[in-house]
Amino acid sequence: MATDFSKNAEESPEPCKAEVKGSIPSWLQGTLLRNGPGIFSVGDTSYDHWFDGMAIMNSFAIKDGEVTHRSRYLRSDTYKSNMASNRIVVSEMGTMAYPDPSKNFIYKAITFLNHTVPDFTDNGASNFIKYGEDYYATSETNYIRKIDPVTLETQDKSHMRSS
Repeated sequence: MATDFSKNAEESPEPCKAEVKGSIPSWLQGTLLRNGPGIFSVGDTSYDHWFDGMAIMNSFAIKDGEVTHRSRYLRSDTYKSNMASNRIVVSEMGTMAYPDPSKNFIYKAITFLNHTVPDFTDNGASNFIKYGEDYYATSETNYIRKIDPVTLETQDKSHMRSS
């Protein structure tokens, strides 16, 4: 049974000045990147676990005592597939995606039983890593997505291999 965690977060891709209560020391300058689940339902389907939500990335740029915020959904293959189908079609840790809901029960059961292990999601909603000068959105799967740390635009997909 799907759980209604909350409404989906909204993107703010253009920088917005944040309200600061108190004061930020002048020496504190830089950018804080954070990501986590932000989309919990697609069409009539919802995720069954809070960690499964599709990623939203946040940037907090701090300079001269002011903070500018922006946010953007990670445009992963998972995001693109789910949005194109207007429902959850990629399984996550706690949410199993099923075949086309218009198919009958027998078709669903046969498809489910014959289904090999699916390719893992590339929904990098857990963390960011910096490798050289590049930044990547990550999760517990073996895929990482390169992102632009300033605009938060999604770039290349990479596959992590164990050595």
